[in-house]
Amino acid sequence: MSATGRPDAVALPAVGELLAGGDVKACCAAVYEHPAVRWLLGGELHPGGEATTRRALELIGVRPGERLLDVASGIGTSALLAAREYGCLVAGVEYGEGAVVDAQRAADAAGLCDRVGFIVGDAGALPFEDGQFEAVLCECSLCTFQDKPRAIAEIRRVLQPNGRLALSDVVVDRPLPPKLDGALATVACIGKALSRDGYEDLLAGAGLRPTAIESRDEDAAALAERINDRLRGARVLGLDRMAESPVAIEEAIELVRAARWAIAHGALGYAIFAATR
Repeated sequence: MSATGRPDAVALPAVGELLAGGDVKACCAAVYEHPAVRWLLGGELHPGGEATTRRALELIGVRPGERLLDVASGIGTSALLAAREYGCLVAGVEYGEGAVVDAQRAADAAGLCDRVGFIVGDAGALPFEDGQFEAVLCECSLCTFQDKPRAIAEIRRVLQPNGRLALSDVVVDRPLPPKLDGALATVACIGKALSRDGYEDLLAGAGLRPTAIESRDEDAAALAERINDRLRGARVLGLDRMAESPVAIEEAIELVRAARWAIAHGALGYAIFAATR
């Protein structure tokens, strides 16, 4: 971080160039590992932040000593919270190598390395045995997966009988404004998100029984407002001229404007889906 509080420049291709390779997961991992993007989000990688994570864990009744898998665990914030506050044993799997390194460092610094561990892996081929976990957490990431049925099937596979899943994600009611269907919208967890019925059908198709669905639209609205404020502040600071950033500030401002409109009109939101195997 520079002396002005702005993220230091780190070269990374633009989002469109990253997506041109066809690997959305690699693109998302690269973008969210970038310091400029982490600065923009202020450490809150999904609507509601830790409060939403706690609610998701409460909905599936996570208990001390249980084995919890955090799919697409990012920099480990939710996994550490689960271990620290709920006393469970947590494995985090994440596609981005840099995020895994940062997450393990955070676990070590928090004195939780005996209860939390992170590994590089693909949600479409989870590196765990059948029935290894009592619970799975997957936050704001399924929407970016190209093969969603495969990822959900893998989650079911690693859950033990009667195991529970807490899935929180962006919910859309199409048609959306055109700005919300582009490359940046895909990385921002909007472009490939499903409707509420779409998630329910996906879970049912994998043999998972929904037990609770909770809307968190107000969290989506609050996050959009905060990002909008920070983007405009970034523009004042001159971050629109940072060619090394993967996100063009003006493009991001237009995306957030469209997202705020969609949230206000009920076309875009966020929800937690709890389900049992």
